[in-house]
Amino acid sequence: MSTTSTRPAHDLPAAPGTQGTETRLARASARFGVAFAVCQLGVMVAMTTLVLPRGGSPGESALEWGRHVLDAADWYRWGNYAFMLAGVLLLGFLGVVHQRLRRADPSGILSTVALASGTLLGLVWPFAAILHDVALDTAAKGTDVRILAGWDAIAPYSLAFSALPRIFFVGAIVLALTLEGRSRRLRNVGVALLPLSLVGTATVVTGAVFPVLALSTLGYELWVGALAWRWLREDR
Repeated sequence: MSTTSTRPAHDLPAAPGTQGTETRLARASARFGVAFAVCQLGVMVAMTTLVLPRGGSPGESALEWGRHVLDAADWYRWGNYAFMLAGVLLLGFLGVVHQRLRRADPSGILSTVALASGTLLGLVWPFAAILHDVALDTAAKGTDVRILAGWDAIAPYSLAFSALPRIFFVGAIVLALTLEGRSRRLRNVGVALLPLSLVGTATVVTGAVFPVLALSTLGYELWVGALAWRWLREDR
């Protein structure tokens, strides 16, 4: 009787000619990570300077706030659309995340966690933008515009919710980098983002911690951009 053993597919040597294709695809995926960071930061600045000043402000009544938002509905729709496009760019980055984490952890556990949490991350914020558009349409059709004052809260609430899968996404990548013993600075920044993100999730309970949420989000986007850029350079 003879026994045979089957090697896992990821342990088999690459077929001739596939290594170059894999490298090109990995570089293309890493570019999505850079684009995600640049576009997210750009849209954030545009929303802060061009859109949000046209809406409500603290101290206004709900009626005044809602009217201002409705008057700037087109600006909000374009801003929501830009956030939607920028947010889904993260999905393209998940390809190289899967490749890198599978290389560091052949069991596939880390890559599975990263893919699941990264997919959720790439959809939460765009979906929140769509829901805000629905609120704009509802108010435009003659309902009480004061609902828009409340619907503005969807931005910090959805951002707080997205911080939960972000913890798993960043954590899985940090563990992979640790297993490889590389990118010490990126690892340290990633570790620092974890407690900040966790504290930021409490924004759904109290707005007092929103600055922590905003800081962790900014740090996360810069971190993704730096990580993608490093992987892009390594795959030359």
